[in-house]
Amino acid sequence: MQIVRFLTGMLIAAGLAISAPAFAQSDSYRVEANSTQTIDLNICNPEVYVSVRGDGDTDLDFSITNAAGSIVHSDYDLTDITFASLYRRDGVACETFKLEVRNLGNVWNRYEVTLETVRADRVGSGDGKNRDVALVNGTKETIYYIYWSNVGAGNWGDDKLGSGILSSGQQWNVTVDDGSGACRFDFKAETASGRVIERRDVNVCGVFTITFD
Repeated sequence: MQIVRFLTGMLIAAGLAISAPAFAQSDSYRVEANSTQTIDLNICNPEVYVSVRGDGDTDLDFSITNAAGSIVHSDYDLTDITFASLYRRDGVACETFKLEVRNLGNVWNRYEVTLETVRADRVGSGDGKNRDVALVNGTKETIYYIYWSNVGAGNWGDDKLGSGILSSGQQWNVTVDDGSGACRFDFKAETASGRVIERRDVNVCGVFTITFD
């Protein structure tokens, strides 16, 4: 589990954690000749479109596995391009998918991975207030768990990071809206060492950055 979370953190650092509608981000990777590389895709919306494009020098084979270990996409043709739609499972804020890239050529191949939100979470209060915030890891550790609940709730609820992590210095852009109309929320983060950081009574309708430090 920690290995998966670490790799996901590397992806977040590269900007491939998608949580906003109509938004796409890309990053490039290099897979060596006759070798296989695995990258974790942290999917934080119900439907995300992924495209992978190589540099054209070699044949790349692809497979994508969901968090349950099931292959949801494979492409073994003679190109270095593939496309797929990924569907996050219900009941979690994020789900980590594994993209496996196999280089069948005798030279390295630099490929680009692009994630684009197709369908975003639509549960909200419907009052027109902006509840988009940036959660920033200002510690020198990796954050493994993040919780939030409105100040009137009696418990923290589920870990919102799911199988993902938030690496030191990175941020997660997310909408904090439980559908109740509340603007004031409590936040809790837990780091790799077990340290607990809380931010209480934050007005997410007026504050745009929340830093755990």
